[in-house]
Amino acid sequence: MGFVSLSRDPLSSPHHFRGRRDAIPSNSTDQTDAGTLERLRQLGEDLGHALRNLVDAYPDGPHRPTSLSRLVDMNRVTTSRLLNGIGRDDPYEVLQQIPGPESLRGFTDAAGRLRVAPDLVERAVEQVDAFSEIIRSQFGTRDALNAAISSSSEAVQKKFHEASRYDVYKGMRQLLGVDAETWLTSMFFMPNPEDEEAVSVTTIHGTLAMRRLRPDVNVYFTFGAPYHAPGQEPDPSGSRIALDEFYENDPAPLITENTEGQIVHRLAHGEIGKQSVVDMLAVSYAARGSRRNAQPGKPRRGVAIFPDVPVRQLFCDALVHRDLFKGDVPELLVYNPGVRGPANPNDPTRDVDRVEVPEQIKVVPAGPDQFDVPDVPNYAGMIHRTMQTLSVTPDDFRVYRLRMNYPVHGFQFVMAFRSERTDQ
Repeated sequence: MGFVSLSRDPLSSPHHFRGRRDAIPSNSTDQTDAGTLERLRQLGEDLGHALRNLVDAYPDGPHRPTSLSRLVDMNRVTTSRLLNGIGRDDPYEVLQQIPGPESLRGFTDAAGRLRVAPDLVERAVEQVDAFSEIIRSQFGTRDALNAAISSSSEAVQKKFHEASRYDVYKGMRQLLGVDAETWLTSMFFMPNPEDEEAVSVTTIHGTLAMRRLRPDVNVYFTFGAPYHAPGQEPDPSGSRIALDEFYENDPAPLITENTEGQIVHRLAHGEIGKQSVVDMLAVSYAARGSRRNAQPGKPRRGVAIFPDVPVRQLFCDALVHRDLFKGDVPELLVYNPGVRGPANPNDPTRDVDRVEVPEQIKVVPAGPDQFDVPDVPNYAGMIHRTMQTLSVTPDDFRVYRLRMNYPVHGFQFVMAFRSERTDQ
């Protein structure tokens, strides 16, 4: 496919039907839906205004979450959500951020006890009731309302996606019995000196701050062949580039097997709890990991990532040699593979499996601190160690970066470049 895939390969099946998103014309926005969104916008504006006036009228203000929670005798998290929500300028963000109607009624009840002006209390009660009614009659649940307004602005969309993915992360970490802080992938694309049509690919990939949560399940990881000198067979149990000295935690004890060319690692300890955190990184090498130029109908090249465990953060760098894919900022493609298995981004029939996300790939400016990443400890050391082995320097590369909180486990994340030209 022209892609380096870092994961286990799910089975695919041709006998699979899914609802096609392109069956609905892109210009078919329903007028009723537009009217509902406008009513929600007005509700957010009126509700935010009424609640701001109410809170401003509380005695001994202005209030912060702690002082407000003591005054109204409510949980600090709830008061924090209220102040955060009513502080937003966007009416949709107000609706997304504030607590639910029952919690808001606690604030209006407290206002009555605190002898706030009756007209301010009455106005707030009316708007809270309207909020409750539109949830009940129009959407059924607060989550459904949040989904309806999720595309109203970039900020609302980002908050909605991250909160929804967090819910998935919480469930999958419990079911699979493992989680990690970070899934790290750093991929070096370099010309192959022995084949002008090939691109050699060296990849750092794995988990940081991983821990087992359940003693009754096995934890598996799959990676490509470890780094080895060109022309030599890889050793499935080790790598020429060792990164253990850059770990913040103990190296993960592993049992490794080579099954039909795929390297499978199994976590070899059954320890649970916060003291059992481990790191696990591997460095793989493919002399002909990708083609330099496109083939007819196959314009994209890049990397496809399937994190093997639920993680809080996906961090991916593509380090592209200055002689490759010139001037092309990669495109982020996210797929829900389902039973059809990994998607080939050059296959237009898989567009129906794409999932829109608010994140974008960023260009990392050149400079001495481009690999200083506070939430990926010792990352600069890992990169420079790998570059030393490859006999290259940071000046040889352009760097593109993807960061995503709570990537959905089982989704496919693709950083796709378009090749320079098409071979006929």
